[in-house]
Amino acid sequence: MKLQNIYPNYQQAISFILDDKNPVLACNDSKQLCYFIPLKNFKKGFDYYALNRTDDGDVYLSIETLLGLKTIARTSSNYINSDLTKTEWIDVIYDTTMIHFNKEEYVALKHGYIKKDSGGCAATILLILVLSLFISLMLY
Repeated sequence: MKLQNIYPNYQQAISFILDDKNPVLACNDSKQLCYFIPLKNFKKGFDYYALNRTDDGDVYLSIETLLGLKTIARTSSNYINSDLTKTEWIDVIYDTTMIHFNKEEYVALKHGYIKKDSGGCAATILLILVLSLFISLMLY
């Protein structure tokens, strides 16, 4: 059975919070109910709001901000084992969004900064070259 049918109060709450942002339904099945909202300042940026089912049958809300395929920030609520009231779901969603939107990575993204990975391909290649040179010098 779809999560949308098992948790109708969640569906009402998420609609109440996201409707003015033009959410797009990304997934609606028995394991996940997910909407995404495009970020205004980034062509390939999205906020994903997902109700996820665990193997135990509990659910949790996760909010994930992606820029292309890179995860900028991810926040999850506590596990929930039954449908809450619409007001309780709104509180869970609101609390989770406040934590998420105040994370350092999200605030930096909103100001136009993207945290770079330390290293990457160039650093790996450089490290391999240095180690190869060091090993070849030790062998001679």
